[in-house]
Amino acid sequence: MMLQRPLVAVAGGMLALLVACVGWLGYARTRTVELSERLVREVQALSRARYVRPSHVLPAMPGSFARHAEPLMDAVVALYRARPRARGEAEWLTGQPCRDEVDADDAREEEALSEECLAELEQGRPLLARVLMATHAEEGGLPASMGVLAPLDHPHASEGKVALVYLVHLAALETRLRLARGLGSDAVDTCLDGLALARELELGGGMEGQLLAATGQGLIYRSCADALDRAPVERKRLALLQLRRLAEGFTPFSVALRHESLVLQLFHFQPLLTQEALAALPRESLELFPRALREMEEHSSSPVGFRRAWWKTVAVFDALIEAADLPPAARQRAFERVEDWEDGWLGPVDGPEVGNYAGYAERLDLRRMRHDALVALTEVDLARAERGHWPEAAARQLGSAFVLEPVDATEARLKPCSRTLSEHGLRVTADTAPAFRVRAP
Repeated sequence: MMLQRPLVAVAGGMLALLVACVGWLGYARTRTVELSERLVREVQALSRARYVRPSHVLPAMPGSFARHAEPLMDAVVALYRARPRARGEAEWLTGQPCRDEVDADDAREEEALSEECLAELEQGRPLLARVLMATHAEEGGLPASMGVLAPLDHPHASEGKVALVYLVHLAALETRLRLARGLGSDAVDTCLDGLALARELELGGGMEGQLLAATGQGLIYRSCADALDRAPVERKRLALLQLRRLAEGFTPFSVALRHESLVLQLFHFQPLLTQEALAALPRESLELFPRALREMEEHSSSPVGFRRAWWKTVAVFDALIEAADLPPAARQRAFERVEDWEDGWLGPVDGPEVGNYAGYAERLDLRRMRHDALVALTEVDLARAERGHWPEAAARQLGSAFVLEPVDATEARLKPCSRTLSEHGLRVTADTAPAFRVRAP
């Protein structure tokens, strides 16, 4: 009898543990039904999303960028694949042969492109003109074959956005060529269209689109600065309005994070969706990932752990989204708090890498800073033309982001206040030619 009592106690404990596990699993299933319903609502809304943004050209062209660009994308991808390659098979964004000519900080009007760079531009020039014209559309948004819910095995989804970044590079070359030929106003037209093309990449392109938009803007940044600096005064005034319209269409980082959350949930947690949820999801969202890729996804955790990983993913992204659009310092503090409690989450459950998204946010901050620098350059140059001397400070609405340092009566430097960003400073020169009126684009 004495021996039976411990056995009974052990058996009772095991039964209680089993009941608790069953209860946890039932609770987990109940909670993930809520996540399923929420995911369906948000993916349905994403599939119907429109991307209204101010056109930088008035009057705007009817229709959307997606509608005008879609028929051109096969040719755009083919042009990208046929691009000149430097250093063997080096990644073109870092190894492109004409980058030095595009980024020259002190290029003068009499300097033309090298034969190699001119040949590269000529090869894509007709197609470039058609795609840049599509940025004049009254509505934004990428073609469906390149959007957040585009199947990853579609050629446009895998290369289309990068191919559009390549066209931004060609727009930078075209801007340089027009400057070399003394076509100042035309150079501004091209550079603003190039900036607009970079902006289109973030409209419905998810996190990848936002990061590629920042990359594209960086490619045309210096040639655009030179074009704005050398433009006639009246063209500068119009360009200032256009730059502000472009900024109004920037996609908040929180939107990209929300899209990222939906895509990751569709990939990792689709097996947990109810049959009703699967039936309610848009067809394209179920075909987002190739079957072979889905079959590689393993779920080695327990049923409860797998569901807890879904809760954690949603909770972390919700916290990041809430903080995403705060000023940089406040956002960083909030992200660090999320990372702290995410690391301390009960049990070994995987979740989003908060540090990666903090780095992405810094890259997008740089995009905004460079755009503000182009605005400040234009304002400073206009102030110099109107007053006959350099203003004491950069534009008021830019706060303390930049410092204007005159070199002499005809040249000044616009420097970021942060020394870590000093490489993005710009050169401004005084206008010497008389101003003339230009027709609004």
